[in-house]
Amino acid sequence: MVNLGALNYEDKRKCANMFQIHLVINVLSSSLSEFRNLQLVSKSFKRISNDRYILQRLSLNKIPLLPWRNRKKFHNFFKRCRKSGNLEAIYRKGLVDYFHRDSHERQRDRGLKHIAKTANNGNQEAQYVYGLILICLVGKTKQNGFKILSSLRKPLMLSNTIKEMEKHRTHIRNMWWWGEPMMRHLQKSYVRENCNCDGRTEIFPNYCFRHRFGEDDDMLTSSACEICLCHHEVKLFFANIKE
Repeated sequence: MVNLGALNYEDKRKCANMFQIHLVINVLSSSLSEFRNLQLVSKSFKRISNDRYILQRLSLNKIPLLPWRNRKKFHNFFKRCRKSGNLEAIYRKGLVDYFHRDSHERQRDRGLKHIAKTANNGNQEAQYVYGLILICLVGKTKQNGFKILSSLRKPLMLSNTIKEMEKHRTHIRNMWWWGEPMMRHLQKSYVRENCNCDGRTEIFPNYCFRHRFGEDDDMLTSSACEICLCHHEVKLFFANIKE
């Protein structure tokens, strides 16, 4: 615990700034309406909330992908986040540009680049989506998609991995109403790879959801067919899309 009485004026000012920074980050992560209210408190709060450092590191998990109201303010806020290098904002822009039913081809190309950039910087959900997109596309990209998705699915002995994968699926399924045409296009483009496994992998993913893994199950994980695991994930990805 810091004894504020023992600090000089400059140190107290720094502590106050740090408190404001943490408060701004927490408020920004909750909603845009709270963000606008905070800007009215004081000039210092307004200055900090627009700082590039803050916008770059801001978590956008609790902010909807597409707003129902105040779309212009929402767009401007996310644009500032992207210009500040916020990877979540870049990823979200990629999702909208690539999947939205009203996007044209150049927008989709740009969107895929945004998703790829975020995936290459370690964002797990971006890796999940990018891997699935590449698997569905024809050509040389498919093997790269298998590699990306396998890196996420392979550590299945970890229960938190299962939860993370389900969270990604749920988030992506929620966009089906505006992304359905592109999702259906990917679904039709997908061709399952042939494999030589004995079929046991087909029941393996379902087993993972019901049991916590331990050391005795490492062999199951290491011997599971990656092609079948990825095929299972593709089916879950398109769960809400009718063929």
